Amino acid sequence: MKTPFAEVDLIFKTPEGHALMVEVKTANLADFQPHRISKKQKARLTRALQFLAERLDSLVVAHWAFVTKDGVVTIIEDISG
Repeated sequence: MKTPFAEVDLIFKTPEGHALMVEVKTANLADFQPHRISKKQKARLTRALQFLAERLDSLVVAHWAFVTKDGVVTIIEDISG
């Protein structure tokens, strides 16, 4: 989904009725790679999160998903704070 601030990779509705925004990154390692998330990118996604929260009139939580070429997925929960 495109917002005026960033393109959001995935948005899900949680069982509680909130929105879950997921930013997907490819990774060479299965371990979390904090250097892959720039301050500028986090700021853009935070603005997109705020935009979606207002537009959807819902709590929006954001997660990072790192996916290796072998399909190993590492989820970093709640990057919205």
